[in-house]
Amino acid sequence: MEFTTALFSLGLITVLMLNVEVLYTYATQGLGFGMASNRPKVEFSALAQRIKNAYGNQVESMTYTMPVLAAAALSGLEHSGAETAALVLVLGRAIYGPLYYSGIPYARLVGFGMATLSTIYLLAILALNF
Repeated sequence: MEFTTALFSLGLITVLMLNVEVLYTYATQGLGFGMASNRPKVEFSALAQRIKNAYGNQVESMTYTMPVLAAAALSGLEHSGAETAALVLVLGRAIYGPLYYSGIPYARLVGFGMATLSTIYLLAILALNF
């Protein structure tokens, strides 16, 4: 997978996860909850909390993933292993959200591990080619 395609794909995944969070909140709390500036304190269900946590982790992971992919794209890195790592990174982040939503203990670690190890691999390749 090209690095620019990976960047676009991760942005798309993040936007989709944001929409899941917003739409689920509107569906369970009502449209007024989302539009109110002074929201009442509510207790979110376990699923709602997992959705919020998954999105928060997605945003946090983009702070270290996006710069690595951008550096690979801007440097013109050509390495078959690096392109495979970019693909595995995107696939890992794509399955992370649904695995987290499922509530199955530790299932999300599969997606998280795929993405994190791929990012470390890309960083190592960039460091060796620098």
